[in-house]
Amino acid sequence: MPLQPGAIVGGYQVLGVLGSGGMGTVYLARNPTLPRRDALKVLSAELSVDPEFRARFEREANLAAGLDHPNIVAVYNRGEENGQLWIAMQFVEGTDAAEEARKGPSIMTAQRALRIVSEVGKGLDYAHRRGLLHRDVKPANFLLSQSAGEDERVFLTDFGVAKSAEDGQDLTATGQFMATVAYASPEQLTGEALDHRSDIYSLGCAFFRLLTGQNPYPATAPALVMMGHLNDPPPRVSPLRPDLPPALDHVIAKVMAKNPADRYGSCREFVRDAEAAMYGTQRGYHAPPPGYSTDPRVSINGFGPRSPETAARLARTEPVLSTTKPKSRRPWIIGAAVVVAVVAAAGIFFAVQGGGSSPSTPGGDQLSQVRSKYPQFDGKTVTAFNVGDSTLSVDLTPSDQSKFLQAIGFRYNDNYKAVGDEKSPRQLSYAGLTDTSHTDVIMVLRTDSQAGNGGLRGVPAALLASSATIVVVDDPATIQAFQVWTDQSTAALVDKMVPTIAKSVK
Repeated sequence: MPLQPGAIVGGYQVLGVLGSGGMGTVYLARNPTLPRRDALKVLSAELSVDPEFRARFEREANLAAGLDHPNIVAVYNRGEENGQLWIAMQFVEGTDAAEEARKGPSIMTAQRALRIVSEVGKGLDYAHRRGLLHRDVKPANFLLSQSAGEDERVFLTDFGVAKSAEDGQDLTATGQFMATVAYASPEQLTGEALDHRSDIYSLGCAFFRLLTGQNPYPATAPALVMMGHLNDPPPRVSPLRPDLPPALDHVIAKVMAKNPADRYGSCREFVRDAEAAMYGTQRGYHAPPPGYSTDPRVSINGFGPRSPETAARLARTEPVLSTTKPKSRRPWIIGAAVVVAVVAAAGIFFAVQGGGSSPSTPGGDQLSQVRSKYPQFDGKTVTAFNVGDSTLSVDLTPSDQSKFLQAIGFRYNDNYKAVGDEKSPRQLSYAGLTDTSHTDVIMVLRTDSQAGNGGLRGVPAALLASSATIVVVDDPATIQAFQVWTDQSTAALVDKMVPTIAKSVK
């Protein structure tokens, strides 16, 4: 329940709610000693009692409080009240880039979008040089403020829950994933080592959203969005905004490359190329020069080695892009002041369940116990289909998904073998014929709008017509664990998916 006006937290008097998110609630509060109003973020009780998060919060809040940059919301103080952690930050009166983007391209013009990303990039480069990652870069965290007669100011907020680049992964020990999936990098989603290029990927996603009005991978189910980041080519601006220079497609392809080594090395480089693509010339990004070195007291780890399966899944994929010469664009003139009092609340909390090992590695007792407990799986042929709204795909062999099903006793349908370098899953025609022969069990993983309670309503007729046993899986966490493979997937699936299969397969 939100705090009521008049409540006191750490000496700050709550004046009202500014916003809320999965990580907590942001309040407008009166500073206890100075004649000003601050933004007070009170983190959720669930996070506040997590020992690992508390330790990280205290360490990283101290680092964030040391950031002093005109494009970063200042962190003033932090503490604890009645068992809940809180952060006091600079209050920015205005709006945010996500809200402005929803108003369409007449308000969020391409020139304005580029300027916002440029200003955010300056703040990010500054933080990266000090060994601090943001890890939740998104338009809702780009605060915009403008006073009469002044240019629009841009602030990057939510550094209060940032992390050191020396921290290895974006998953806590309890499996909590601290990012917004629509803008998360592939390495964030797979729980691998992060460096500054993860933030740069997210900034590229945000730029795409500001330019086009839609997320890079605009599926409604989080699992499908994650699959887009992991498997699909970087999106193109030109089909959605044919009025913009096609050269922007090249910029997005590089900033959103699956492999961090193929991305820009800094936000400065990214913005420089975006300006050249949009205006036909480099217009000067006023970040410190390249020779401005990283603080020698802080090391920024490189991107760690991947498993062969992960490396194959994250192999670089780039679209064939037009080489049309970019058109010239006139500089943008800033419009009227915006006076909506909004502060972006904390980033979205997205839970990743479970813990375990990949099926490509020895599963130990866990998978052996499954085979012993459910001997009816042994030797039966299985095929896994993914069903969304008007979308249908099938998991191929070899893949992490087929290896797991084989590890618990099934044989995977040889009719769905990957051809050459083909990546799993294979897209199928929703209305066309689907080969369900030579399979005893059909797994239907549903993320469509009619999914729920294990029902068959809305399942494609081609699957229902099969004589095979149909097993419906529509629990979002289970689907996520199956479709987006991490070290936690095996344990989550043994706990969630295997009992569901056993109810139908006798």
